[in-house]
Amino acid sequence: MKKLWILLGAALLCACQPDPHFFDGADNLYSLDNGKTITARKARKAPGVYGQLQAELFGHPQAISFVRVRPDAYGIDILCGEGEQADSTSALCLRHGAVAGINGSYFNMRVLTPETFIKDDGAQVGSSTNRESFRTNGTVYVWHDNYSIDAGVDTTAICWEAMGSGPILIDEGKVRSYPEDKPNDNFYGVRHPRSLVGTDKDGYLWLVVVDGRNSDAAGMTIGELTELACMIGLTDALNLDGGGSSTLWTLPGGVLNHPSDNGRFDAYGQRRVPNVLALKKQN
Repeated sequence: MKKLWILLGAALLCACQPDPHFFDGADNLYSLDNGKTITARKARKAPGVYGQLQAELFGHPQAISFVRVRPDAYGIDILCGEGEQADSTSALCLRHGAVAGINGSYFNMRVLTPETFIKDDGAQVGSSTNRESFRTNGTVYVWHDNYSIDAGVDTTAICWEAMGSGPILIDEGKVRSYPEDKPNDNFYGVRHPRSLVGTDKDGYLWLVVVDGRNSDAAGMTIGELTELACMIGLTDALNLDGGGSSTLWTLPGGVLNHPSDNGRFDAYGQRRVPNVLALKKQN
C-alpha cells in the first residue's frame, strides 16, 4: 500500500497545512463529466473530478473517496425520501437526476426519518432532536444559485434548502477541536467510516468519504477527519452521518467507496437513508 504523500509528515506536524500534492497521491482520477481517466494536472482545473486514495494515514490503512466540483458547473440539491420513500444514496440520486451524491445527516434508523434540521424545496421536513444536539452544530444552506457551509443551525434562514449536521470541523478557515474523551466518546474518539462536505479557498466543493470497520480501512476519529480536511485544503468542512451510512456515488463511476453494512470491502453494502446531498450539472 502506497504512502500518502511526500509531505505527509510535515503536514501532520503543522495544523491545517494543505497538501499541494493531493491529486498526485490519488490511485485513480476521473472526469465527472464522462468518467474518463484524467491526469493530476488536468484534475486541478477540471469542473468536476472524482477519485480514490488508499494509503497509510494516522498509522493505519485508509481508503478515501472524493468528489470535487466547481460551483458554477455543478449545483447542490438536497434530496429527501423519508419513511417508505427512503432508499440508498445511489437510488435517491438516480431517482432525482443527480450526477453525484453523498449520504446526508443523522436519522432515526427505525422509521427512517431525519433527526436534524432539513429543508427541501422550500419546506422544512426535519427538525433537530435532543438526541442529536451534542453533535449537530453546522448547516449547509442552499439557494437556487449559491450555497454556504456555516457553523450553527438557523431554522429561520431564508434559503431554498438546508441540512443541519455536525460537528463543524472547519469554519471560515478556523479549525474546531472536540475532546475525544467526552461522554459520547464512541462518536468522537473511535475510528469509524466518516462522510464530510466542504469547500476550499478556491471555492471548489468537496464530498469526501473515509471507509472503516475493515482490515483494509481503519476509519478515522473526528480529530483525524479534521486533519484530513486540513490536508485537502478545506476552509469550511462539516461532518455528515457516518458509520454504515457513509456512501459516495457518481453517475459515471457508481459507488466509489466500500459501505460497511454488509461486512465486506466492496461497493454493495449501501444503507437506506432519508436524505442525501446531491450534485446536479448546472444548465
